[in-house]
Amino acid sequence: MIDIVPVLHNVKELIQSLDIYKSVKLGLEKGADKAINCPFARIIVDEIEHRGALIDLHLSIVIAFNTKNDYEKLYEEFFAAEYTTKMSLFKLPYKIELITSITDEDRLVNLKAGIIKFKIIGLCNAN
Repeated sequence: MIDIVPVLHNVKELIQSLDIYKSVKLGLEKGADKAINCPFARIIVDEIEHRGALIDLHLSIVIAFNTKNDYEKLYEEFFAAEYTTKMSLFKLPYKIELITSITDEDRLVNLKAGIIKFKIIGLCNAN
């Protein structure tokens, strides 16, 4: 069985290296919509798909910005961060498939948030 935690840490380190987000964590904690450390990114495991000796890891990166900024500037910053973040995923040492970007995440009511959904394909599941 593959240990996915090192894979998640690789994703986290890559996102941190972009110097866009003040906070990058694994998982979306309760009360994240009250965060003062914005912008932030949260890496979430959506699904682990088993395919014999291989697995595909379905992940989401929630990105959020404070809505106290002027909305035009907020949208410019948000979409620049979304684009840079999703393009950086191809630097990971895995096969990446971008699935979609959701640009209005309603779970975080006090923030402008979105989700980048992607898959890491073909991780070896053999011992």
